[in-house]
Amino acid sequence: MGKYVWPCPSYSRISSGYGNRTCPFHGKEFHDGVDLAAASGAPILAFGPGTVTKSGWNGGYGNYISIDHGGGLMSFYGHASALYVKQGAKVTAGQKIAAVGTTGSSTGCHLHFGMHKNGSSVNPLNYVSSGDTLAKYSGSKSSGTATNTVKALFTAYYPANNAMEGGFLDALGNRLDPSKHTCAAPPSVPFGTKVTVQGTGTALDGVTYTVNDRSGMIQIESGVYHFDLLMSSNAECNRWGKKYGKVVIGGSGGSSGSTSSGTSTEKEKKDITTVVVKSVTGAAGTRKEILRDVPSCQMPGAELIIQNKNGQLQQPMIEGDIVWETTRSGAASSLTFTVVKDDTLNFHEGNPVSFRFNGANVFYGYVFKKSRSDNRLIKVTAYDQLRYFKNKDTISYVNKTYADVLKMLAADYGLKVGTVTDTKYKIPQRIEEGTLFDMLGNASDLTIINTGKVYVLYDDFGKLCLKPYESLLLPLYIDEDTAQGYSYTSSIDSDVYNRIKLAWDNDETGVREVHVMNNTASQSKWGTLQYYEKLDNALNTADLQTKAKALMNYYNVIHRELTMQKVFGDVRARAGTSVCVGMGLGDINIKNYMCVEKAKHTFSNGLYTMDLYLSGIRGEFSA
Repeated sequence: MGKYVWPCPSYSRISSGYGNRTCPFHGKEFHDGVDLAAASGAPILAFGPGTVTKSGWNGGYGNYISIDHGGGLMSFYGHASALYVKQGAKVTAGQKIAAVGTTGSSTGCHLHFGMHKNGSSVNPLNYVSSGDTLAKYSGSKSSGTATNTVKALFTAYYPANNAMEGGFLDALGNRLDPSKHTCAAPPSVPFGTKVTVQGTGTALDGVTYTVNDRSGMIQIESGVYHFDLLMSSNAECNRWGKKYGKVVIGGSGGSSGSTSSGTSTEKEKKDITTVVVKSVTGAAGTRKEILRDVPSCQMPGAELIIQNKNGQLQQPMIEGDIVWETTRSGAASSLTFTVVKDDTLNFHEGNPVSFRFNGANVFYGYVFKKSRSDNRLIKVTAYDQLRYFKNKDTISYVNKTYADVLKMLAADYGLKVGTVTDTKYKIPQRIEEGTLFDMLGNASDLTIINTGKVYVLYDDFGKLCLKPYESLLLPLYIDEDTAQGYSYTSSIDSDVYNRIKLAWDNDETGVREVHVMNNTASQSKWGTLQYYEKLDNALNTADLQTKAKALMNYYNVIHRELTMQKVFGDVRARAGTSVCVGMGLGDINIKNYMCVEKAKHTFSNGLYTMDLYLSGIRGEFSA
């Protein structure tokens, strides 16, 4: 080790290894690299010197870079949030080429780091480890392709007149020009690679050629690379004949004649810290909504109204159930229902929909999907404003709270805002790329980590709200008698920690300082479950202890999930609220508030029930 550089400094945890695995997107598959779990925006470094062969979008890899290091070795880097080098650029070992992200087929921020040798996948951990820092790098400092000296057999050639013998064109279709010092090489040596002649005892020793051609006879035999060197005439070709020697593959080599320009140094790229919109074509559209201000009819039961594109309010006939579903984070609430088509009903995708029950506001959103099983019935799916947080974007901000970021994004997309609580913690600096849900999720995570406070984002009948979970405790009691069935799971297998370890690099002393907080009581019961985080900024001991305590309070608790089925309905019980639960579950008698992670409300011909998916214990209550 030491010949190459670990591509993600300060991050060593491999979240998915090399080889066969079960992929969340494609099922069982061969994983042609390793996934390094890292923070969004963390630098990605070149594994070694080389030439960038691709820089851009590459399907499931998202933003992607591949680098040819010579000698048949190629490294590649996927899911980046930003790319800092272009195709054709020469890079040095340890040069910052990209930033960690979650683009493409990705479930979270990480770097996919892979390698190919002579076109075949190889395990990158056979070449480099997390201890191979730039400070320990012992390989080539060249900004060109990595060098590799091999035995060679050189054959002089001159372009034949007969097109069947190659004619006057190279393999890329360009006219051959002896003054440019080009050559044919084995397929494992990429086009554009610089090769330098050595050890022939002729005037060509030290001359650098560029690979631009192939030939059926150009192979590697017993470790000897065959090269055809383009000469300026048949006479020169006959004089030179064949010579054994060595060749330096990659690097700038020596002289290449009067046309040699050497290897240029890529201009250093600046870190991307700010997003600036340079142009906008067309004005943003606005939707006219009169339905938002229409008061309830105060009628008992279900009241569903659709506003069509002409501004008409229609109250369709409903066939079957109306289902309202909410999720605590990362998804919009939905309303699904089936209407009977008649001569007057006329509505389209994007039209506003409101739903009330017994006069209480339940759902306000927009038609996103219509499907038909016959000419008489139309099944409709509507979502609230949070559906627009599936949009992808890029933003930057400095010293904004979670609440500030929400308001900023709402303003950008013309979304209505209701009660937004000040979340206090100011996030120092972020550059984001991904869905708006991802951006807000990152802001929420940073707020929880630094304050220990959990906030709930939801749409309250057409207005985005952000409130602390403790303000959403409902005076609603649930037990075995209020539901037709239940299922219960308790676990310490995921997101449960009883040791908090925080670290930061002290650049002044050269020491990585580590601070640890233990919970002795739970460790004696569960063993040690460790949370580790490397901080970007220094904190004093008191601040570190405060941060560690907040994390301990949040994570040092058994994760409990309880599903209550067909509970008597209450429209207040939406995801993010907490309800009182009093049940004996075998390992524990619960008398606690539990948070509603998901809720499914079903309104069916006068019968109203709900399924509640509960988790976590958020404090005791008096029964």
